[in-house]
Amino acid sequence: MLSVGVADGTRLSVYRDAPVRPRPGGATVVLVHGASVTAELWRVHARHLTALGLTVVRYDQRAHGHTPRGQAPLTIRQLSDDLHQILTRVVPAGPLVLAGHSLGALVLQELAARRPQLLPRIQGMVLLSATARGASLHPGSGPYAPLLAAARSLLALTCTHAPTGVDRVRRLLPDTHRYTLTPHPGTGPNDGPPRCRHGVRHTPTADLAALWQCLRGYQSGDVTALEQLGERLLLMAGADDRHTPAAHTAQLADRLPAARLEILARTTHALPVRHPALISDRIAHLAAGSHPHPLHPQD
Repeated sequence: MLSVGVADGTRLSVYRDAPVRPRPGGATVVLVHGASVTAELWRVHARHLTALGLTVVRYDQRAHGHTPRGQAPLTIRQLSDDLHQILTRVVPAGPLVLAGHSLGALVLQELAARRPQLLPRIQGMVLLSATARGASLHPGSGPYAPLLAAARSLLALTCTHAPTGVDRVRRLLPDTHRYTLTPHPGTGPNDGPPRCRHGVRHTPTADLAALWQCLRGYQSGDVTALEQLGERLLLMAGADDRHTPAAHTAQLADRLPAARLEILARTTHALPVRHPALISDRIAHLAAGSHPHPLHPQD
């Protein structure tokens, strides 16, 4: 476990998984988790990749896990600056393979757009549940979609306009509930990131609302930087994703004709959890300098 300081004084919790037998000249794999979870999302992937001789760097994003909220605005831009500081301090040289899920994918898109000097180092990038526009309240089609959209809208409205009241309710939830609110732990040593279900248990509702607003308002700008990655860019989505519909990922792919797109059948937003071996394989191929092959329809 490492601690990386950034401009506003926040200490980012970073975890480096080193292989027993490093691959000579191998790329470093950097994994970026999404909202409401922690770097533990990538635990199985890290095990697969280190077994292949690759070094893996993962971290708890600001306001998640062991990383505090800090004083800076909670925006995609700030989260991309956080990642840039991690790369500068922890992986200052050598080839990179970057992978991000949901919010993590947006952070990578922002990083590529704002830090084009990194592109020569990026040997590959995998964007999971990516979108060219902000998060949607509408969970696709289906008989219950309007009801679910209304429930999401009501929850978002309540968290935005009555965060103190929501915090009081969260403090009453059992310790096992993923959205319970508990005091932030001390900064003593630990063996790794908190469990995913503890990702935001130390994050006040006002900060969660700010994070949601930045997700809702996100609009992908110039994709020139991503275009430069060509076939080194892979987009993956779940066909049954109700948070980032696969159609949104396909729209982003339409703007990046050289990129690869894989839509996995019978897969929800929990894409990294459902297919860790497959995603690890795609990352490993990019790290080896080869390109992953798209899935056949029957897969």
